[in-house]
Amino acid sequence: MRCDYRAVKNQGENSLNSYLRYFVGKAGERGRDMTQIFFRCFLFTCMVCCAAVARGSEFPERPVRLIIPFPPGGASDFGGRLVAAGLTEILGQQFVVDNRGGASGLIATELAVRSQPDGYTLFLGNVNTMAINPYIQKMKVDPIKDLVSIAPVASIPTVIVGHNSVTGNTLKEYLGDALRSKREIRYGTATLSSPGRFIMVAFLKSLGIKVLEVPYNGAGPATTALLAGELEILPVTVASIAGLVKAGKLKALAVTAKSRVPLLPDVPTMPELGYPDIVMGQWNGVFSPAATPRAVVSKLHKAITSAMKQEQVIQRLNTAAAEAVFSQSPEEYAAYVRGENIRWGKIIRDSGLAAK
Repeated sequence: MRCDYRAVKNQGENSLNSYLRYFVGKAGERGRDMTQIFFRCFLFTCMVCCAAVARGSEFPERPVRLIIPFPPGGASDFGGRLVAAGLTEILGQQFVVDNRGGASGLIATELAVRSQPDGYTLFLGNVNTMAINPYIQKMKVDPIKDLVSIAPVASIPTVIVGHNSVTGNTLKEYLGDALRSKREIRYGTATLSSPGRFIMVAFLKSLGIKVLEVPYNGAGPATTALLAGELEILPVTVASIAGLVKAGKLKALAVTAKSRVPLLPDVPTMPELGYPDIVMGQWNGVFSPAATPRAVVSKLHKAITSAMKQEQVIQRLNTAAAEAVFSQSPEEYAAYVRGENIRWGKIIRDSGLAAK
C-alpha cells in the first residue's frame, strides 16, 4: 500500500492547528477568568477599606468599656476616670469604668486582650501591666504584642508614707531608727508588680535593714492596711494619698522624684535625703486589643489627647501632683512602652525577682 505523505502532513498540520486554536482559546478564557477574579478581589478590598474608614468615622455608636486593672482609689483609677469623663464629653458616648483588680493586673490584662478588637473595650495599662508583669509572672498573653498602644494619659510621682506611729518625720530619720534597733520593718507594696518593689526593697536591704514585704491587690487595700497599722511604710502615688497626709492621718516621709511636688511642698525628695538613685514614678495610658481598626485607634488617640489638654483635666492633675503626657501618634507611644518594657526587664532580672 502506498503512503501519501503529503496527505498525512496536511492532516497533521490541520490537527496541530486545531490543538493550538483550542489551547489558545482556553488560555484566553482562563485569562479573562483571572482578570475577573483579580477585579473582584480589588473591589472586595476597596469595600473592606471603605467599611473600616466608615466604622472609624461612626465610632462610637454605643457605650465603651474602659477596664482598669486595679480597685478604686489608686493612681490608675484616678487617671482612668479622668480620661473616661473627657472621652464621654468629646465623643458623645458613655465611657464606662470597669475596675477589675486581682493578680497585680494580670486578670484585667487577659480580659482586655481577649475582648473584641472593635474599640468598644479599652484598657488602662500602666508600668505594672505593660512593663513589669511580663517578667515576674507566667502570662498567657503578651501585652506588648496582644495590645495596641493608643495614647498616654498621665505620669504621677510616688511618695513614701508611714503610719503615724513610726519614728521620725523623714525617711532618713525612720531608717536610722530601724538600723539602730536592728528590727524588721513591715514594708507594703500596692501590688507584686509595683515599681517600688524592685527598687525600694533592694535599696532597704543594701542598707542592712531587715524587710518583711507585704503585697496587696491595689493602692486602696494597701492604704487601708497602713491606716490600720498593719504596715509601717508604703510607697504609693501622691494622687492617692495626699488627702490623708494633709488630714494628718499618715506621714509623708519622702517623695521619689527629682524635685518636690506642689501638692506636698514640705516633703523632701529622695535626692535631698542623700539617695539620688531612688527616683521612680507611675505612668499609664490607653490600649486596646491588637486587631482594633486603625481608624478607630487614630480617632481615640486624637480624642484622648484633646481630653488631657482640657483646662479642668489639667487642674485635676495638678491637684494630684500629676502631669498629663502626650504623644504625636499611637506609634510614638508604642515605642515608649516597648522601651519601658525593656528597661524594667533589666531592672527585674538584676534584682533576682524575675519569674523562673
